[in-house]
Formats: sequence, structure tokens, C-alpha cells
Amino acid sequence: MNALSPMLAATLADEVYGIEDELVREDLADKYKDDFTISSDSAAFTGESGAFVFIKKESAFGFGALGAKNYPGQALIVIRGTASLYDGLTDLNAGVKRFHTGGLVHQGFYYTFESLFDELQSFLTSCQQVHTFHCIGHSLGGALATLTAEWLRTQVSGTVNLYTFGSPRVGLELFASQATAGIGADNIYRLNHQTDPVAIVPTWPFYHIPDSNQDYLLASAVSVLPPWKFHMMETYLSSVKNKDWGVLRAQRPPGHMEWAIEQWLQSDEPVGLTTSSIELINASLLFVVRKVIKAAGIVLVGGFSTVFTLLDRLAYLLHNAIDFAGELSFWVVRLITRIMQALGMAVTTAAEMTAILIRTVFLRLHHEISETVRKASRALFH
Repeated sequence: MNALSPMLAATLADEVYGIEDELVREDLADKYKDDFTISSDSAAFTGESGAFVFIKKESAFGFGALGAKNYPGQALIVIRGTASLYDGLTDLNAGVKRFHTGGLVHQGFYYTFESLFDELQSFLTSCQQVHTFHCIGHSLGGALATLTAEWLRTQVSGTVNLYTFGSPRVGLELFASQATAGIGADNIYRLNHQTDPVAIVPTWPFYHIPDSNQDYLLASAVSVLPPWKFHMMETYLSSVKNKDWGVLRAQRPPGHMEWAIEQWLQSDEPVGLTTSSIELINASLLFVVRKVIKAAGIVLVGGFSTVFTLLDRLAYLLHNAIDFAGELSFWVVRLITRIMQALGMAVTTAAEMTAILIRTVFLRLHHEISETVRKASRALFH
């Protein structure tokens, strides 16, 4: 197993935030001299050396480095996002683009990846003897590392490992399933705290990879910490300290089972809008939409241009489903009711749940989620 330890992967995801500083680069070059060729030399820093390439764009930066004596035949690609990329994460006008491997991905991540493409290809030319690649990123850097790993696995014959911390969802269902199968679920180390707000966006129809419960979900300790604190790398570093991958997997809290989703939807217990409840709402939305799509026999997400148009289409579909007899109508009404309760909106009857009202509920939910993400962004790039 050529996986990096959780602590090393987390440390690199954290340290990339300072690599623009020459003194930081000098410290890293000395610290990792036996591990990876992280150079402080100005020529290498601008990508003129094949052993090290620096990536710097408006929306992201990072570095690629070849393994030294402790990691022969291995290479790192570590990427971080910037504050400007957060704007697109919650933009209702954001759409999707078809990625190199065929699936649809968030257009903000796609365009940023494309801006890094030349540097990534340049670095790859120096990796002829590499058998294992490690793609690492925190937050939006995790989304870019995901795209990098998915592209890279089609370019090399070796193993591609992906390590992300608090990454948002990147693509739609086909992309997620292709990336999971292509990279290999066992080679994907996706860590996120239960209450990390960035890890819950974009919501459906975007999916995480791996597209199963094979991730490394981390329990958020009961505390007075605001949700955005669980997005910070210092919290992730604390969560993985002195633990290996086996321990982290064993400590994974259970996911949302279908029976638990049904129980939550049928409940009238008070519910507030927290990071945990947003994730449960997303799971419930997926649960209900799958039922509606199966009954209606349509493809809801095919060809939508923006998030707004998708929400519009989703509202129309769910409104029509209310007119279906029996169980399907029940689940749609309960979903809208629970979301309205979480938002503090006055709950209406099924007859009053027009397409316009349902769309308003979804837009209000999107606004509240976006504000939580913006708080995380401000904390990260203050």
C-alpha cells in the first residue's frame, strides 16, 4: 500500500496555503528533503525545473513534486483554491461542463482546472519513472485535486491516490461513478467532518466520490464551535493526529440509512437549519427525487443550463408529483414540509404547494446554505 499517512496528507494540504512565501518554501524544502523535491529555487518555483512545478492562477495554486529517497517512484500534486472560486460555488447561474472523461462537473471547477492544465501536463512530462501519484487538496483545492486525479488516471498506467479534506461535491452522478470506478474507491481518501459546511455543497444533483459509504467521514465533537471551524485545516489536523486509515475508517459514524430518512420525513419534531440537517435534507431530497423520477420515467438533470433552471425544473416536477395518488405524493409533501420547518416558514397544505412556492422554498434553502459557506470562506481567507 503506497498511500500517504493521514497526517502527512493533511499537513501537505495545510502547508500549500503558504507556499507563495519564499521563506515557507525554504522551510518545506528542508523539511521534506528526503521525501519530495519541494524546491525554494526561483527557477523551479516558476516551473522551469522538471522536478518541481508551481501552479499559480487567479482561482487556484499549488505545486507538483517528485519523490526523493523515502518516496522513490512517487509524485505529489497539491492544490488549493482561492477566495474567488467560492463565489461560483454558490452561484445560481453556475452550470455544468463535460469533463475530459465524459461526466458533467461544476463549471467553476471545470474552468479553473482548465486554467491549470498546461502546468499539469508540463509536470507530467517529468514523471516518466513515477508509479504512484498523490493528489491532495483541502476545500476547493480538494475539488481541483479530484478533477486532477480523474484526468490523471487516464494518462498514466500507475496508481493514482486522491486525498481531500472538506471538499465540496464536484460532479453529477455519472462523473462520480466513473471517477470512483476509475481511480478506485480504495484509492480515494475523502475526509470531511459531519458539520463541515463546504462538504455539503453543491447539493443534489451533485455527488461526492467515492459514491458510497467508503469515505472517511469524521465525527464532529459536540462543542460550541461554529460550523465553519470544522472546515479549517487545523481541525482536520487534530482529527487525524496519531491515527492511520484503518482507525479512521473504523471510527466512521453511520450514514443516512433509508429507514432513517423515512423516519425523519414522517416526523414532526422541531428541526433547525444546521449543517447536519442540511445534509439530511439533501439525502431526503435524493430519496424523494429518485422515487419521482422512477415513477415519471424522465431524466431530470439532462441538459440543464444553470442551477437556477434545475431548481425551477425540480420544483415543477415535485409539484406535479403531489397530484400522484398514494405514497409518492405523501413523500413529496413531507419533504417540502420538513424543509419549510427547517427554514422557519409557515407550513402550508398540499393543495397550496404550487410550483412557485416550492421553487421559493428551494431558493430560500440555497440562500441559507450559501451564507454558511461564505462564512467558511471568510474564515479561511481572512
